[in-house]
Amino acid sequence: MKFLGYHRSQWLTSLLLAGLAERSVSLAHAEDPRWFKLNGVPEASVGLEVESSTETTRVGGNESTYEQLFITPTVGLRTAGSIYHPNLLAFDLDGEMGWGWDSMTSKSPGATQTRNESQELNRYLAQVNLLEAKPYNASFFAAQDHTHRDYGSFDTFTVDSERYGGRVSWNTEHLNLNTDFGYRDETSSGLSDSSEITEMYFNFSGINQRKSGQTTLTFRINQFDNVFNFGNSFRSLNQVVGLSDSETFGDRKQINAATGVSFGQSQYAGERTDTITANENVTINHRPTLDSYAMLDFAHNELRSVKDTRVQGVVGLRHQLYESLGSTLDAHGSHQENSGFSSTSSTDRVGLGFFESYNKRVQSWGRLTAGVGLVADHEQDQSTGSIITSIDEPHQLYLPTSLQYHPVYLSRPRVVAGSIQVSVLGDVLIEGSDYQIITSGELTEVQLLIPPSSHLNSLLLGNDNLAVTVTYQSDSLNNAAYESLNGIFQVRLDLYGNFGIYARVNWMDNNAPPEVLVQTLTDFVGGVDYHWRWFRLGAEYEDYNSNFSEYQAERFYQTADFRLDERSSLNVSLNETFYSYAGGRTQTQYQFLTRYSARLWSAFNWYVEGGCSLQDVIGTEQLQGSARTGFNWTRGKLSLRTGYEYNTQSTTSSLWTEQREKHRLFVYLKRTF
Repeated sequence: MKFLGYHRSQWLTSLLLAGLAERSVSLAHAEDPRWFKLNGVPEASVGLEVESSTETTRVGGNESTYEQLFITPTVGLRTAGSIYHPNLLAFDLDGEMGWGWDSMTSKSPGATQTRNESQELNRYLAQVNLLEAKPYNASFFAAQDHTHRDYGSFDTFTVDSERYGGRVSWNTEHLNLNTDFGYRDETSSGLSDSSEITEMYFNFSGINQRKSGQTTLTFRINQFDNVFNFGNSFRSLNQVVGLSDSETFGDRKQINAATGVSFGQSQYAGERTDTITANENVTINHRPTLDSYAMLDFAHNELRSVKDTRVQGVVGLRHQLYESLGSTLDAHGSHQENSGFSSTSSTDRVGLGFFESYNKRVQSWGRLTAGVGLVADHEQDQSTGSIITSIDEPHQLYLPTSLQYHPVYLSRPRVVAGSIQVSVLGDVLIEGSDYQIITSGELTEVQLLIPPSSHLNSLLLGNDNLAVTVTYQSDSLNNAAYESLNGIFQVRLDLYGNFGIYARVNWMDNNAPPEVLVQTLTDFVGGVDYHWRWFRLGAEYEDYNSNFSEYQAERFYQTADFRLDERSSLNVSLNETFYSYAGGRTQTQYQFLTRYSARLWSAFNWYVEGGCSLQDVIGTEQLQGSARTGFNWTRGKLSLRTGYEYNTQSTTSSLWTEQREKHRLFVYLKRTF
């Protein structure tokens, strides 16, 4: 009894303390209104920034040098608070400014020029939140920055930016309305190029949620102004409005339907493209092992007097006979017509597809994954005139340094030179700066350039691939009706969890008349890979044999990630790719990267990294290299960051040679109070 009484008393005491704590929190939340309040004493800081750089450019026998020394004392202030009440208006302000000395010296054959001037430095971020705890709330921001960015390439970019914008929301149980808007002005300069991007944008999203589905309305408009290397300027205006709805039906909720429609308009380089899209997707779960599906897509594009309309649909069944064996059967069809100027074309295609997938663990030593598919189509092409315009054809491009890189060809053969326009969500890419065009037989490849330009890096954001749309002109199709077969086979065997062997084959053939230009293809890919703890390596071979283009490729990669101890790590990465095309054209890529970082003690971190890349494309050889080292040190309210960077880029062709070098030293010292 004493034991029970003791625990009952302890439980009552805990309940009382919990109640007092909850009331204390409630009182804290029920803060008295105050017209102006700061959350503590503002944090002040003083600092010193020193940046020194030397850039040297050699073209032929001429050499020019640009030297800069930037010394700036800074003062900063950071504070946060509220007006009347935190739930009404809360703000957070963080900024620093400096006024210093900037010395620039330019040397070229026969001339030297030095300029000394004062330089202002402004960095700030101001944020305001209105009615943060209410269903209807808003936030606004203003920012300015001067920084240096490393996008993972062999160059460090100096970036100056100004940004303003805000967000307004109204969220209830079933309705969410959100809008954001803003302005961005960003100038980025690297070893060999510079770009200035000015963007204004407005986005709206309205979502009505129901028990069995939701309806979404979206609207987006943005305007880009791009200036490259302080010369070429491009402006684009893009706007898209879309409406979509998804629903779940049936007594078992076994039917899912999604419907969408959108209208978009893009204006750039004096041209305007209007786009209408619509799609419908339905899936039905008949039983645990059987599903059916249907999809319908419609797209209509207009560019000047050119009209391009595409409709494609598919219905199919998916059956999981065993846990390891799945089957898919579909019937599909498409219609595309293109008209403009003095030419018209149409393509009709109907067919059947069958796919089998197999995934099985093989005893305790391996796993087998395999898939096979066969697609049979009947196609009829009709055309008049000589030129066809393809509008906003989608592609996924990879940097040549990516392990997933492979040539990406435009869908139609015999592309008209100079007609290609590549863009990313309305932001126009520049040929020769962001990408290059390579003709390979009857096909045309679009290839991203390395090192990526400052403009391209701002779109990649550290990734190695980019989704683009391409508008271009090509020779018209012939008039013919024919059948085609497309076979797909892939297999992979994983052994003991470390070693893998795989192969893929894609085969295309047809019975088109000899005078009709239709692609035939045999593409074989085979490879091996191995990984063990911190080490990975792989090798892959591809033989691409088509009547449009031919190439053979070998790809290799080796990576090692060492965790030396709790305070240090080492990473080493290498990859090599070799392409051989018909006609003797070759493309070679070598890349090496390494990084070592160590925390020598609690307040001191040190790093050293470097790498090089060698690329030879169509007789033009490009060598890039970089080396960086630096450390961070913090003690109490005092912090120090310093480092040295070296970048080099050499480009050699049969006609000319250009070499660029850059040395950069920086010291940032800061003391807060």
